[in-house]
Amino acid sequence: MLFKNENEFSLFPKCFFLAAIIFVTLLAGHLMFNDIDELSSFFKPYAINGDFKRQVVLMFCLVFYASRLVVTVFVFLKRKMAWSEMLIVSGLMSFVLFSFAKDGGNSYQPIGVLDYFSILLYLIGSWLNTFSEYTRYLWKSRDENKGRLYTKGLFKYCMHINYFGDILLFIGFAMLTRHLSMLVIPLAMALNFVFFIIPRLDKYLLNKYGQEFKEYAQTTKKFIPGIY
Repeated sequence: MLFKNENEFSLFPKCFFLAAIIFVTLLAGHLMFNDIDELSSFFKPYAINGDFKRQVVLMFCLVFYASRLVVTVFVFLKRKMAWSEMLIVSGLMSFVLFSFAKDGGNSYQPIGVLDYFSILLYLIGSWLNTFSEYTRYLWKSRDENKGRLYTKGLFKYCMHINYFGDILLFIGFAMLTRHLSMLVIPLAMALNFVFFIIPRLDKYLLNKYGQEFKEYAQTTKKFIPGIY
């Protein structure tokens, strides 16, 4: 992910990304909720058969995530998005979301206590990500705050609280599949944030805000509130 001081809407790359996510969501729903006999011969090998309630919960998570992305990409995200970045992100996210839907949707384990905890994690993570972005967006929209670093709201507890929210929601999503191997996905995302995305973003913010960012970084945890 590149961070440049470029305010460009990047309409077509963003539309492509959202189209990929929406396609995966619709495909997962088609494979989950249609009888295998009603599927075309091409889709029959990929039919998703499992506990119906789990499928409904997974579908809710997919639709809710896609809905949040529409707002995030078209309202909150102001920087330029290159085609190369969007193609990579679109491919990876499509694979991740479809893997969650297929592996989780094929599970016959009934919804239980662990799943309620997983749903809670998913909702908390979603709220942390979207609410933090929303409050920053409102603050940045005021003329007196143009060119200033936002350090209020949830960002006073963690410099990258929106990324932490992403990790929580994907841990919850992965746990809903009831496949332990799916936890590799949020782990890989967390490592990507810590060792690649956050260092690059911090360098960009330092160049843009200078001393204001230095003081903020010295007094605020980077990724996990109260820990790191």
